[in-house]
Amino acid sequence: MDFEVAELNLRLPILAAAIAGLIVAACGAPASSSDPISEPGEVEPAPADAPNSPTLPEPESAIDPFKIVMLGDSLTAGFGLPPADALPEQLERRLTSETYAVEFVNAGVSGDTSAGGLARYDWSVASVDPDILVLALGANDYLSGLDPAQTRANLSTIVERAQADGTDVFLVSLSARSSAASDPRAAAFAAIYPDLAATYGVPLYEGLMDPVFDKPELLMPDGLHPTADGVGAIAQPLADTLAEYLSDRD
Repeated sequence: MDFEVAELNLRLPILAAAIAGLIVAACGAPASSSDPISEPGEVEPAPADAPNSPTLPEPESAIDPFKIVMLGDSLTAGFGLPPADALPEQLERRLTSETYAVEFVNAGVSGDTSAGGLARYDWSVASVDPDILVLALGANDYLSGLDPAQTRANLSTIVERAQADGTDVFLVSLSARSSAASDPRAAAFAAIYPDLAATYGVPLYEGLMDPVFDKPELLMPDGLHPTADGVGAIAQPLADTLAEYLSDRD
């Protein structure tokens, strides 16, 4: 009998320890002094690599740029030059550096006339659905001896189609090198552009080639097409005028 009492006395501390352990497990272990404790109402942020961490939405892209198609001839296409040196590409760089969001499409074809530009309007202009059409055709009409009245009619149709499509038109012309008295045909061509600008209420930039006239160092040996530096000389004043035009649209 004494042996049984002694054995019971030995087992009581073990049972007490076991019961205490079960109580602690049920209630949760106390936080250690090194564990961060959240204030009431606070929610601890999930680790960055947690599988259910919420992802923030990507920031919205910048305002869509003005899409500008330049419809022209070799002066637009960049005859004899790398594509990056052509007039539309140089205009885009200059305007972008001035924080204008623009995207130019070079729709220049060397040797093109106003009739050629009209014939390819659908795939050169309408298919792009631009905000602005920079129209710079007519020089080859003059050089080819075409009738100024036909050139006027072709350019008029291009402007009308663009406006019907909801595209703004910015007209570009060349200045006649000779006076009206010595070359009345050149004067007739020069008169086309201000007349169209007034008729259709579109802005006009005159004298595209004026910055390189009588400057052989800025022209190719043919005396007609500008070098890359010549295109730069042409591009800067045109870019300044386009910048004012774009600013007025904001």
